[in-house]
Amino acid sequence: MSEGWWALGGVVVGAFASGAINLLLQKRQFTHEKEMHVLKNQASENVKSLLTEMLSHKSYTDRSFDAIRKKVGGYTDDQIRQFLHEVGAKIANRDNGEKEWWYLASREAERIAKRERRS
Repeated sequence: MSEGWWALGGVVVGAFASGAINLLLQKRQFTHEKEMHVLKNQASENVKSLLTEMLSHKSYTDRSFDAIRKKVGGYTDDQIRQFLHEVGAKIANRDNGEKEWWYLASREAERIAKRERRS
C-alpha cells in the first residue's frame, strides 16, 4: 500500500511541476507578444503624429499627397490614406481631380477663409 501512495505523490508533484512550467512559459510568451504589439503600434502612432504635424503647419492648410508620401516611407498609399483618415484629415482634389490634397477637418474654416482672401 505504501507504494501506491508514493506513486500518487509522484503524479501530484509531476502535475504541479508541469503546471508551474507551463504557467511560466505562457507568461513569457504573453510578455513577448505584448512587446511586439506595442512596437507595431508605436510605428503607426509615429506616422500619425508626423501627419498631424504636417497638416497643422501654420502656413499650409493643405498638403499634396505626393508631399505626404515623400515624408512617410515604408507604407503603401492606401495605408497612408488610412492614417490620414485616422488623424481627422479630409481629401480635396485639385487640377480637375488629377492631384490629391489633404487637410485637417478641424482647419476647414481657416482653409475656406484663406481661399476667399485669394479670390
